[in-house]
Amino acid sequence: MNGFSRKCFGLQRRRKGFDMKTYSKVGACLIVFSVVLIFIFHDTAFNSITRFATTGFSDTGSEDSCLSRSQSVLYRKSSPHKPSSYLVSKLRSYEELHKRCGPHTDSYKRSMKQLKSGQIDHNSTDCRYVIWVADCGLGNRMLSITSAFLYALLTNRVLLIDQEYEMVGLFCEPFPATSWILPDDFPFKKKLRGFNQKYSYSYGNLLKNNTINYSTQLLPSYLYLYLCHDGDHDDQLFFCDQDQALLNKVPWLIMKSNVYFLPSMFLMSSFDQELDKLFPDKETVFHHLGRYLFHPSDRVWELITKYYHDHLAKAEKRIGIQIRIFDAKTSPFESVMEQILACTKKEKLLPEVGTGKSVASPSKNQTSKVVLVTSLSRDYFEKLNKMYGEHPMKTGEVVAVYQPSHEREQQTWENSHNVQAWVEIYLLSLSDELVTSAWSTFGYVAQGLRGMRPLILYKIDRTIPDPPCGRGVSMEPCYHAPPIFDCKAQSTTVDIGGLVPHGNLIILLNGVWGLGQFGKCFGLQRRENGFGMKTYSKVGACLIVFSVVLIFIFQDTALDSITRFATTRFFATGSEDSCLSRKQSVLYRKSSPHKPSSYLVSKLRSYEELHKRCGPHTDSYKRSMKQLKSGQIDHNSSDCKYVVWVADCGLGNRMLSITSAFLYGLLTDRVLLINQEYEMAGLFCEPFPNTSWILPEDFPFKSKMSGFNQKIGHSYGNMLKNNAINYSTELLPSYLYLYLSHDCGHEDQLFFCDQDQALLSKVPWLIMRSNVYFLPSMFLMSSFDQELDKLFPDKETVFHHLGRYLFHPSDRVWRLITKYYQDHLAKAEKRIGIQIRILHPETSPFEYVMDQILACIQKEKLLPEVGTGKYIASPSKKQTSKVVLVTSLIQGYFEKLKKMYGEHPTKTGEVVAVYQPSHEGRQKTWENSHNVQALVEIYLLSLSDELVTSAWSTFGYVAQGLRGIRPLILYNRTVSDPPCGRGVSMEPCYHTPPIFDCKAQTKTVDTGALVPHVRRCEDLSWGLKLFNST
Repeated sequence: MNGFSRKCFGLQRRRKGFDMKTYSKVGACLIVFSVVLIFIFHDTAFNSITRFATTGFSDTGSEDSCLSRSQSVLYRKSSPHKPSSYLVSKLRSYEELHKRCGPHTDSYKRSMKQLKSGQIDHNSTDCRYVIWVADCGLGNRMLSITSAFLYALLTNRVLLIDQEYEMVGLFCEPFPATSWILPDDFPFKKKLRGFNQKYSYSYGNLLKNNTINYSTQLLPSYLYLYLCHDGDHDDQLFFCDQDQALLNKVPWLIMKSNVYFLPSMFLMSSFDQELDKLFPDKETVFHHLGRYLFHPSDRVWELITKYYHDHLAKAEKRIGIQIRIFDAKTSPFESVMEQILACTKKEKLLPEVGTGKSVASPSKNQTSKVVLVTSLSRDYFEKLNKMYGEHPMKTGEVVAVYQPSHEREQQTWENSHNVQAWVEIYLLSLSDELVTSAWSTFGYVAQGLRGMRPLILYKIDRTIPDPPCGRGVSMEPCYHAPPIFDCKAQSTTVDIGGLVPHGNLIILLNGVWGLGQFGKCFGLQRRENGFGMKTYSKVGACLIVFSVVLIFIFQDTALDSITRFATTRFFATGSEDSCLSRKQSVLYRKSSPHKPSSYLVSKLRSYEELHKRCGPHTDSYKRSMKQLKSGQIDHNSSDCKYVVWVADCGLGNRMLSITSAFLYGLLTDRVLLINQEYEMAGLFCEPFPNTSWILPEDFPFKSKMSGFNQKIGHSYGNMLKNNAINYSTELLPSYLYLYLSHDCGHEDQLFFCDQDQALLSKVPWLIMRSNVYFLPSMFLMSSFDQELDKLFPDKETVFHHLGRYLFHPSDRVWRLITKYYQDHLAKAEKRIGIQIRILHPETSPFEYVMDQILACIQKEKLLPEVGTGKYIASPSKKQTSKVVLVTSLIQGYFEKLKKMYGEHPTKTGEVVAVYQPSHEGRQKTWENSHNVQALVEIYLLSLSDELVTSAWSTFGYVAQGLRGIRPLILYNRTVSDPPCGRGVSMEPCYHTPPIFDCKAQTKTVDTGALVPHVRRCEDLSWGLKLFNST
């Protein structure tokens, strides 16, 4: 292509002009170039079969909402493997089926009624479903989803995905104008993950107990299929034609799987003719279906393309090396490293290095190779990077080595971990050459998406294999745990790899066996001289230890359940290196003129020691847990006390209430723990070194905490109201629930009285639900006032200091922030943030708010007026540059401003650009991707030189506090004159403060007049906020 393009477009004009022969070539070149483009973009025709919205982004289903679908052709090599026309036709038909029967359609609603009734009514609907339930890591999931989809394709069922939080925002929707996500109102959605083989509706269990058989007439409306690696004989009867005839009558099938069970469907006579037509080339099943189903979401695509352009794009050859260690004892680092080097040398992937220490800059004649290493460990990358970075190559080539992450352990249940895993799988699939680890589903997916047979690093069993690696015979993934049952012969032990020519079973020399399509698993071929007797004698022993080997394969799953960190690549050490925003924020933020008091700094250091001593999984924490479970207080058991924060409302409210809870913990020597639900996962770095603030999963009633309300038995306010507790109570419970949200009652607000604090100080565990910035009311309490005066001499900077201390964006969020900043904001001389939040659209119509914004920026001279002309000249060196960042759930305000400054010159000659990062239409508090975007935009606003915020908005409060600036507030009035005003304090407002005077025992008092530094808010007449006394 490069040579062709140079010939077509690299023609140099002769001194006397082009001759006719040259001109005649141009037309031919253009015609041929068109044909070449067709070949280059041929894959796009197949990829465009699916057009839909990205998960967590637009609901319009437009092509624009999934960038990877349209842009992948710019990064992937054109696939030589073309789908059959029958497959394309079948997928089109499936899309129509899914559109007709998918979630929220009339057909789906009728099917739901049938499901709930428990009875099958063939007249109620013609739609049938298979629901996929997750298990194990991302590679396993993608392979099992593909298997489930092919099963749906063969049986005319609609595939629905039970998407838990760890999978949110990874993929675009694959089918146009519909969704494959199982709706949240599915009858037993919350129980799906806990389903197992022994569940009463498990097909294998029903067969085993003879509750169901092939002649059963009255079948249930749904059955549960367990097709995981440890499924038994009865579960695997799923792969028999007779069982498929029975299952065909059941409208709802719920399938849990963590394996690529697809090859076994090629052994079933009921499917073989259809599969032959769909896949004439048996080696390309996952290649076609994987490319069809799995398009990275815009959020993931941004990470992929940025990394590609930063590190891989300019290389002449890209080599991916995927390393997965299942057993460090039998595969020590030195042996694996030696194996990798031996493989790359044997296959001539990388040049040998010389003995010199200096590497010259690459000349034009030197070739460039880049190595992409993916591994949970950093050691392999460091070894290769040192080797190729410190020594010149014998060939003169230049080799660069990169590794996107090194998370040490698999964290399957963390969304940020799966985002990173998907980024790296996709980057591997863009390689020119691929080296993968045996058994690894991560590698299987990468090779399948790439469409190539990889070099496989053979499994090490204490000794390095010879040869160290070999070329795969098929690019298909391996089915690790296939059935060994012959349905026709009713034989329980059979070599199913010998039943058809395109399904080969192999028992490997290291004791693992599997089924692959048109090639043996892991690419091992039988030697020409056959297996020796020694090998055959090992087979029996290998079968015995097979279950042990499987434990090693899936050992990470056990570790996943105790993962404690939400931040991308945030290590257990809590080191500075693991939170980029902590050390890089200084490059983006202006230096704060507000310095923390030395007493606050000292207090925070003391708190960190307390949290380290009492935090999750420490001995003190374990003793406190025993006390909590006992229900009794034992002051000798532990000296640690806790406040557990429970979420409510949007991200701005959450950050403000967390800050309030933290200050309370600081004042009362309590350890703050966050009950982190999935929608908050991966947003922030851990704030305290060498420990975690995340409430562990094994907390006694963690699953019930989101449902706690004022009326529960241990609610402090409720107990006071019912006289179940009072100030003289001796026998106190081990925990109390504090309800401090916006709608809390009088008894709940007694929390802010000193007498009540004396009682609460005796209770080791306080569980606090709040969605407000209740912090100002603590400045009204005599038990705290002296300490607060020492901590915050400047009362206006409380959130500024604590917010900057607590909330550091995770690496995943930080990358989005810095990319957007560099792309749109960095070069401007002045950045103006405009944050628009419409709480009551009926009283704040668009035109009214737009006029208010324009009046405000004109009154405050934030932006220049525009002229009447239609042409804007390119900016000269003397022109100043301003950029406006608009954040709003709707796009109208951005479009109005962009059109105004994009189509007309300004009267001052300044150049004004307008940007809006997102416009999601409505708040989606319980979606992780929505909160990621919210944090990105809050942080970007906090980097503004000038800030305009909406009255009452917690989103704006957080941005102004992090920035350390008094904003211009857009008043929330029916008549806005003036349209906005400068805030008198940069502190957030407490929207619903108590009106009770604890000392005077008066229920109605102006709490904004008790002390000079706590007064009414500028934007909310009944709210409270902190001001400097003067």
